Amino acid sequence: MKLTSLASSLALFFSSSIFNASANPAQATPASATPASATPASATPAAAAPAAKSDAMTVEGTVKKVVAKKMEIYILPNDGGKKMEFYFPKDAQFIKAEKAVGFDALKEGQKVRVTYTKKGKRLNPSKAEILE
Repeated sequence: MKLTSLASSLALFFSSSIFNASANPAQATPASATPASATPASATPAAAAPAAKSDAMTVEGTVKKVVAKKMEIYILPNDGGKKMEFYFPKDAQFIKAEKAVGFDALKEGQKVRVTYTKKGKRLNPSKAEILE
């Protein structure tokens, strides 16, 4: 008799569990499911990843030399550091009085602000702003 009672209790338990799972599927978790906290980082969408830290730097100084053929300038930094050499790529931005200008707007003696990144010893400029 005990066996029959145990079997009916188990049957009632399982039938109520199945009923509850179908009534509220959000709460039903299969035994093989992986909790959200155990999701590997590679499965995280790119949009959820933190933004990459920008390594762009700026320097302000005076243009000492302009080499138009190579889109190259040399500047002396305002902070008294040593002369810096910049070769601009074709897609670099040049700005004067908040307007886009060409590389040919750069002249010796001008005050400029150059935005660049550094890879090894190479300085890679992306923008030059003429300040005066």
